[in-house]
Amino acid sequence: MILSLQVIVNLILVTAIDPGIIPRSTQQSSVEDTDSSNGSRRKKVTINGVQLKLKYCRICRIFRPPRSCHCAICDNCVEKFDHHCPWVGQCIALRNYRFYLAFLITALVFFIYIFAFSCWRIHQRMLESGTGLFGMLRNCPETLALTLFSFAAIWFLGGLAIFHSSLTAINQTAYENFRTRYDGSPNPYDKGIISNITEVLFSPLPPSRVDFRAEAMPRWNVEDEKLPLG
Repeated sequence: MILSLQVIVNLILVTAIDPGIIPRSTQQSSVEDTDSSNGSRRKKVTINGVQLKLKYCRICRIFRPPRSCHCAICDNCVEKFDHHCPWVGQCIALRNYRFYLAFLITALVFFIYIFAFSCWRIHQRMLESGTGLFGMLRNCPETLALTLFSFAAIWFLGGLAIFHSSLTAINQTAYENFRTRYDGSPNPYDKGIISNITEVLFSPLPPSRVDFRAEAMPRWNVEDEKLPLG
């Protein structure tokens, strides 16, 4: 019961908390920031001695901060973007990543418990009835199905938990790992295992940049304000 509540609470936190959405700008950036070589807008910043390029998002009309990305599914720029999780229907990023890790670990422990209990229950019924595995398949297929499902879930969640734990240890996001962002250069955010874990899991969460109580403005109204009259 306690494990179930922990999984549900962590799932609610992952889906309900703002992952780190960066508000859109209503103004165009200055033309001085345009890179004439390819027509794209870029800025450069230096972090811990490593020079990084800030890309301009034409949809949000902002220079995206380092480690951020525009999610094509949510249609928002998200700070310290890790990935968009289709299982929870939410971006995993700066403000909800630690709850995502907690969700993975608690769900993994939950399915390990379910698998162990199901195996024990199957063993007990086989001793009581004197039937073999095929007899159990005929008499109580739901227990065997639950065992197989929990076994598959353990491998899936275990792989994700190990992958994200390793990323936390080196202070890297899944998006950066997928794009091999730091193969040719040092990771400017890597401060050592202990400092990385402390920063990712225990540092204070920044406040949300989005005022979810503000009045929503239709996109066509915003565009109409920029059109000349006459």
